[in-house]
Amino acid sequence: MTFDAPNPMSHLDAPSIIRTKRDGGVLSDDAIDWVIDAYTHGRVADAQMSALLMAIFLRGMTTAEIARWTAAMVDSGQRLDFGAAPGVR
Repeated sequence: MTFDAPNPMSHLDAPSIIRTKRDGGVLSDDAIDWVIDAYTHGRVADAQMSALLMAIFLRGMTTAEIARWTAAMVDSGQRLDFGAAPGVR
């Protein structure tokens, strides 16, 4: 899989997001939303996501980045409702 060329209407692309985090920067909400959406739709290669995750592991994330990443992951897929499931709550 290879990275799709950046959308001319978008300023976001995987290499610049990886570079930002690698260099100790803080990822914007737009960057986090874009990378999660692009990865889950196959527009970011596994190797690129691995590079970003390594940069995150080495540089860390702010509380705001973690909250946005979590929200983007939750919003990226189908949510299941277990409200009617029997059991202790």
